[in-house]
Amino acid sequence: MSDIRSGDFVECIDDVPYRPESKVMPVLGGLYTIASTRTVDGAGSVRLRELTPTCHLGGECGCGDCGWDINRFRKVYRPGPWLVEELEKPVLEDA
Repeated sequence: MSDIRSGDFVECIDDVPYRPESKVMPVLGGLYTIASTRTVDGAGSVRLRELTPTCHLGGECGCGDCGWDINRFRKVYRPGPWLVEELEKPVLEDA
């Protein structure tokens, strides 16, 4: 299983629809935030905060269970505020 979790930043690495009914797809190279993850048929599926999928019937998702294969994304590591603070600290040189 993937190390991608809710709240993670991810980059889309596969934007090719697997099914002809797929109308809304993440953009290749696009950055997204994971809203939730779940297991579907033994594989990972994700919902994104920035994008709402369409159901297999072609309309807006009404079930709340639609999503994209977790393997379409790779985790993007972003520095937290603590790292920025550390980098801004003055460097003490040896005397």
